[in-house]
Amino acid sequence: MKPVHLLTMLTLTLAACGQPQPSPTAAPTSPPATPGPGSTEVTPPSTSAPTEPAPDSGPTPSMTSDWSTTASTRTELSFAFPGDWDGSSPLTFGEGEFVKDPDQPLGVTFQIGLSGEPAALLNTWGTEDIGIVGIVSFAAESLADGPQITIARIDAPTKIAQGEGVTAQVAYLQRAEDVLEVMWFAPTEQWETLRPVFQALLEEVEIWRKYADNAIGLQTMYVHDWLEPQATAQEAGLWFRSPDELTGVQLFVKDEIADPVQLLGSWSVERLAPLGLTECAPGSGDRMDTLSGQWESRLGECTNEEGDKAAFEVTFVPNKDRLLEIIIYAPSAAWDEANETAFRHLLGMMADIRPG
Repeated sequence: MKPVHLLTMLTLTLAACGQPQPSPTAAPTSPPATPGPGSTEVTPPSTSAPTEPAPDSGPTPSMTSDWSTTASTRTELSFAFPGDWDGSSPLTFGEGEFVKDPDQPLGVTFQIGLSGEPAALLNTWGTEDIGIVGIVSFAAESLADGPQITIARIDAPTKIAQGEGVTAQVAYLQRAEDVLEVMWFAPTEQWETLRPVFQALLEEVEIWRKYADNAIGLQTMYVHDWLEPQATAQEAGLWFRSPDELTGVQLFVKDEIADPVQLLGSWSVERLAPLGLTECAPGSGDRMDTLSGQWESRLGECTNEEGDKAAFEVTFVPNKDRLLEIIIYAPSAAWDEANETAFRHLLGMMADIRPG
């Protein structure tokens, strides 16, 4: 079946329902609060989850091809969202951010810095007006347990509320130092149609941990369930690794000024031996996104300690009065996912924090 873009899908939904487009809300950067109803009476939660169709195996390529991406060391989050939505913008109240359709009560909020137990927060959600400040506020006319979801490899139960023509679903996730609330919402008549869009968005959410090393003067983020970064042996640098240690980033600091292209040309695959990578064959050149731009790189393939093929890429990056040698590696079968999930933001968010 030919994939349908989000904008087309929304247009078809509205036409099928015979409803006009809702009135536009204010811009998300300075939205007016929408008052909720006076009653706070809530229907007791049901004992079973609402019947929902089985989720698709994943978004079609066209569903996410025109999406925007965002990452922040402030929220320690990264995610993607439809390119015709507004955002990402800071929440008007509370810490976090949101993205939404420019003309409808349709979007996702991420609230950070919450305290307490995720289960307790979920249990009380919906007992008072559900407020999406500047977008919509409503009292839950129905409240039910939703299906469990997985965000950034964390499983979480959910709840679903409906009221005043809006449906919202929420999950709470424990992070290293706080609790994250993720809530997605849409006009009730579009809820089922938009489920694949929300599923695709939630699959793109990654939770990070900020890391700063004052000894070498660098700051970045690393994936929340990776191992704690450690210093590289013998040479000054950092080593970021996945739990199985088959994917990672090694960064070496070289206190010299030299031609990065010349260093790259004389680079040897013997540098990969400490990573347990053998039988390495350098491949064609490319460009790696890191720090302040793109830099010439070399790619290749090795065999890892599991006996599987592993891809690697290396570059040298000028950093003021020094150079950084950066090596990224992952099983070949997971190379594209590692670039999308970890390498792009870990390297892109890296900053020099040395004084002066």
